Amino acid sequence: MAQLHAYKDKFPKVKDNALLFPSAEITGDVEIGEKTIIGAGVKIIGDSHGPVRIGNNVQILENSVLHLLPDNELHIEDDVIIGPGCMIHGCHIGSGTVVEPGAIVCDHSRVGRNCVVRAGSVVKQRSLFPDQVVLEGFPAKMDDSAGGVLSRPSWRLSYEAVARLIRDK
Repeated sequence: MAQLHAYKDKFPKVKDNALLFPSAEITGDVEIGEKTIIGAGVKIIGDSHGPVRIGNNVQILENSVLHLLPDNELHIEDDVIIGPGCMIHGCHIGSGTVVEPGAIVCDHSRVGRNCVVRAGSVVKQRSLFPDQVVLEGFPAKMDDSAGGVLSRPSWRLSYEAVARLIRDK
């Protein structure tokens, strides 16, 4: 089981069927939904600044960091995939969105549903993006050339395979 830490009077709340790698660290006012996977080395910090709410069937992959500034909150809706090495800071990410490896999503920004934030892109503070767009660049802008239906990445984890891996240890 991951390392769960209280901060002042707040202790993380994790659904029973969420899967947390042993090296993950979760602190403070954090809620994690059903069948969510929190990968190796992930740090989720819900300290005095505000709540962190993570939906169902979310995947937050290895070495990503989730945090927020004062008077803010971090909300990740259902079915979101956050790739390895991402920095997610005090924002709102809509359901079905994929944040590819190494991307950064900054405070007070909002990414719509079923979007893709391309690898290494930076969504600047207070940026607002609609549903079903591809975001790319530094700073991230909508990629009009992407078009079409957005697909789930091939590197998405299998809940069942991760459950076997964690429970067999």
